[in-house]
Amino acid sequence: MGRMRRLLVRILILGATTSICATPTHAAAVGVILGANRAGISGDSPQNIDFKSRFGLVAGVQGEFGVARDVLLSVQPMFVSRGATIADADMLDDELADLAIDYFALPILLKITAAGGRTYVTGGVDIAFLDKAMLSSGDAEADVTDFFGQTDVAGLIGFGVVFPIGRPRLTVEARYVQGFSSLTKPDSIPPDQNLPDRFHNTGLQLTAGFLLPLGRP
Repeated sequence: MGRMRRLLVRILILGATTSICATPTHAAAVGVILGANRAGISGDSPQNIDFKSRFGLVAGVQGEFGVARDVLLSVQPMFVSRGATIADADMLDDELADLAIDYFALPILLKITAAGGRTYVTGGVDIAFLDKAMLSSGDAEADVTDFFGQTDVAGLIGFGVVFPIGRPRLTVEARYVQGFSSLTKPDSIPPDQNLPDRFHNTGLQLTAGFLLPLGRP
């Protein structure tokens, strides 16, 4: 009888602890986000040309609020640098040019939390507005902004880990971004630029975020 009582007590304690850990935090929160973008482009590359990924900056602000149990809506206005390194496919490490495309982006995401809010998966859409596009080779640099469309739409998925520091939270997140729309205007790229007529953004992002809750759950 004593063994059964101790077992019952353990089950009740475990159930209470699990319920507490599973309680989602749905308070609205605001904060900042900073990270690196390992970007590339995909498309029909010109003959003997390879596109290699390049690193760029990700920086912005973020806000989120609960919309359902364990589900948060996050909006993250940010600056993000994308593009690619253009290389000769026939020669090892022979870089011909660097394409840097800067955007003001607006990712709109759903976060689904797990493990008592300590981890999450996320997915959504990234709507980006072109700031400028620069093509550089050696000491020469050309502004190719006019060759590109003003908006880029991409989908993204990611996984994050949350580190509470009191009420504020630190997050570390890895996400994959895949562009849906062609970056360039039809037939706008001159042949001597070594760029395809149509291509898309792709990339991996690693970000760190800081979130400060605005109220109680």
